[in-house]
Amino acid sequence: MKRRHRTPWAWCLPLVCALAASPALAQTGDGTTAPNADDGKQDIQLGLDPGTPQVGALPGGLTPAYGQRAADEGEWRFDFHGFITMPLRMGFNTRSGPVTTEQHLNVIHAPPVVPDYRDSFTYTTIVPQPYAQLNFSYGNSVVTGNVILLSRTATDAQQFYDPPNQSGIADAYVNFRLPNVARHLHLDIDVGAFQSRYGVMGEYDEGKYGTPAIARVNGVGEAIVAKLAVGDAIFALEEGFEGQLDKFPNDVLPAGWNGFGNPNAGSGFVGHLHAGFSYLGTISAGLHYLYAWTQDDRAEQGTTPDGKLSVMGADVRLTTGNIGHLYLAASRTKATFAGSIGGILEIMNTGSGLGLINNYLGPASGGNGTLTTFAGQWDVSLMSILKYPQVFTGQSRDVVLSLFGMQTHVTSNDPAYTGVNKVKVGGEGSASLFLHLAGSLRFDYVAPNGGDSSQAFSILSPRLIFRSKWQAHDQVVLQYSHFFYGDNVVVRSGYPAVPDPTIHPDRDMISLSASMWW
Repeated sequence: MKRRHRTPWAWCLPLVCALAASPALAQTGDGTTAPNADDGKQDIQLGLDPGTPQVGALPGGLTPAYGQRAADEGEWRFDFHGFITMPLRMGFNTRSGPVTTEQHLNVIHAPPVVPDYRDSFTYTTIVPQPYAQLNFSYGNSVVTGNVILLSRTATDAQQFYDPPNQSGIADAYVNFRLPNVARHLHLDIDVGAFQSRYGVMGEYDEGKYGTPAIARVNGVGEAIVAKLAVGDAIFALEEGFEGQLDKFPNDVLPAGWNGFGNPNAGSGFVGHLHAGFSYLGTISAGLHYLYAWTQDDRAEQGTTPDGKLSVMGADVRLTTGNIGHLYLAASRTKATFAGSIGGILEIMNTGSGLGLINNYLGPASGGNGTLTTFAGQWDVSLMSILKYPQVFTGQSRDVVLSLFGMQTHVTSNDPAYTGVNKVKVGGEGSASLFLHLAGSLRFDYVAPNGGDSSQAFSILSPRLIFRSKWQAHDQVVLQYSHFFYGDNVVVRSGYPAVPDPTIHPDRDMISLSASMWW
């Protein structure tokens, strides 16, 4: 007799916590201050807004600021915001096979053949990626309808048509803002299809690694955020429940046009709770719990075990004028038969439970194991220090320093993957010395298997940054990167791309990328 499994509602048990320090105003990329909550205190954000592009921090310490909401409830208006970045990327190497008189010894690859993949721990954002996002909204200060178009390629610039990177409508949802539910109590409600990100290392973006340290939710459903102002503090509680619109059909072969979908994955659902606390906009902390599962008998004709993913995380954010912005996070992910979980819950940009197996748990794990992750980022502006307690608006010369790092410990049923410590650390210095010109120097060290230095590599990346003014909405970046490899660094090849130890990665890269936001 088969044992019945009850629907898991254990995710409904939250905890709360946080602490505080001195006041300061946070500055965005265009010199404005961040949105303020009740009585002028800075708001608390438990996760990143769905409309914020899915990219890491831009070079030079700039952070794009995205549109402002209508100030009057009766002011119905149409808004259009966007972000584009389109890079030319060239990797340089030497031909490994025989060279004929019609071939050059030196070869050029586009994109570069380097170990920088968005779904892998080795992802650093050093290789700029094509990205375009268009946000359309209509509404007033109470209700707004939102549609987001997204693409990770430009068709005319690519040799072949790649449908999975042409996302089309990525999000479509309605947002309700109810500021006067009760005294000092505000509600923010999203209903529809949207993404939610938790554990973002940047102050207003996904950070230097472009990877949420806790989790990313992709689905259709609802999320409700309640914020209560008490004196100089703001308490926040967020609840969400999402599912998927459909599952990958069992009678369709995985192929490039469908993103090599997984027929073993069933319809997924996720429930999540978050609690946080902010004091005077200076220090905030949050606790996060997410639980995803599937119990779909259509997954591989009912022979696939029901999968589960649970994530517990905590983070703290300190934003001051004299020591900059500091973010620390810790999370623990437990996977149980994760191969049947689709893209409803992403861990470290893996996209699905199958991606988690391929990149972390190993093929012999059965989708069972844990990830324990620690992450941190510190950004400081020297002019903000010198002008403190006044707010530096960014309208003059400045130097921005950043330190960042991430570590993940893996336990797995696969003996070849269990006990592995994955580590990456980096630093960047950006100097904005002239109205139209800035420069930066970034260094990254990545060890995908901490116990094997032959798999580690380092990257040194000087950049020149051109823009139209001090706090522009545009920048052009000319970058050179040199890669220092261990003897056993592996890159991917093929379609779908899989690790290929026979290929020698490129050691040098040059890129030219243009970005604009509005």
